Amino acid sequence: MSEPIKKKNGDISKAPTPQNTPASVTNSYLKSQPPTVPTIEEGNENKINQTLANNPVLLSMIQGKLGDLVGKNSGYVANLPQAVKNRVYGLKSIQQQQMKLEAEFQKELLELEKRYFKKYEPLYAKRKQVIVGDVEPTEQEIEEGKSLEEKDEEEEEGDEDDENKEEQEEEESAVGKDAKGIPGFWLTALENLSTVSETITDRDSEVLEHLIDIRMQYLSTPGFELIFEFGDNEHLSNTTLTKTYHYQAELGYSGDFVYDHATGCEINWKSKEKNPTINIERRKQRNKTTKQTRTIEKITPTESFFNFFDPPKPPKVEKGEDNEDAEDNGEEGNDNDDEEEEEDEELEARLELDYQLGEEIKDRLIPRAVDWFTGDAVDFAYPDEFDGDEEGEYSDEDGEDDDDDDDEDEDGENGQDGQGEKQPPAECKQQ
Repeated sequence: MSEPIKKKNGDISKAPTPQNTPASVTNSYLKSQPPTVPTIEEGNENKINQTLANNPVLLSMIQGKLGDLVGKNSGYVANLPQAVKNRVYGLKSIQQQQMKLEAEFQKELLELEKRYFKKYEPLYAKRKQVIVGDVEPTEQEIEEGKSLEEKDEEEEEGDEDDENKEEQEEEESAVGKDAKGIPGFWLTALENLSTVSETITDRDSEVLEHLIDIRMQYLSTPGFELIFEFGDNEHLSNTTLTKTYHYQAELGYSGDFVYDHATGCEINWKSKEKNPTINIERRKQRNKTTKQTRTIEKITPTESFFNFFDPPKPPKVEKGEDNEDAEDNGEEGNDNDDEEEEEDEELEARLELDYQLGEEIKDRLIPRAVDWFTGDAVDFAYPDEFDGDEEGEYSDEDGEDDDDDDDEDEDGENGQDGQGEKQPPAECKQQ
């Protein structure tokens, strides 16, 4: 279950049509059926492209017709001789035997993961004790950690080792040796995890500072539960917050477990002001007759990491019923279909983000928490984000960039405020 689990409905918008027709039928049983579409003569492609570009209605109609063909059977197999079709049926039987073995493999692999996870749990428990300051690591563990750190920093530090050591000693003397555990460990680790960091607001950080542990446990059925444990704080009264991910009992076509749904938990905030998932607007109103004033309070949901514990849910209404109503309503039904399609796309994006967050925390954060705290894991997990041409970032001052690039940069600065600011995550509101 460490690999991403395939969604039920894959994107087949780029699939070939017909799907099961060979690319070349020169030697197939269909060579007696030549294509009926005339070949586009060389030189006419630009004219056709221009015609389609100037006629968006025609282009939309063509795209709609092609979209209807996606996933439909071409009839190629049905036209094969019976003897050949029997061999195809035989291959399907052989493949089914292989898929049964694949299912056994995945189930045994899950049991193996569970068995080894039991061995990890004592190490995770000790990690928590060190973080909260209940125990100190042994001298052997400290020396081993130092040696690992020295290997990583050997090439980076070079001649600056002595200076860095002096700075570290000064910082330690300034902070003092009375610091308990590792303050802000899990908040720092979460903020270094790119996908999760995008959902954390400043108000969330005030709550997440009190995290003392993030752990997981497998369910008796396919799935896992994430557990966030908090110390005493002024924000919420929950000791733990949980998020559970459930998978279907049957494996998918590819032989992997298929994600089904997630369930969260209720968060008991100590006050509305301490709840980072809502904004509170207050204004005063005066009664014209009695001249008395009252305070009107308006509460609106807002983006927050803690919406993670109130996952989006797929609609309960069957699409078939909606389509029947749409057919009865004619054009109004078409508008409803478009709206439902947009809603489905938005919901799918939210579900995908929710699933991705759970997988990131389970597979990346929990096993390598200290590397996310120190930032060592960032370079390995997101190498593409740091592969940019550093020299190119300063080429504007040398005058090597053309005027077009300068214009684009100016447009970008004038058109958007804070281009480098954190982008808001997909909407996930808490009830």
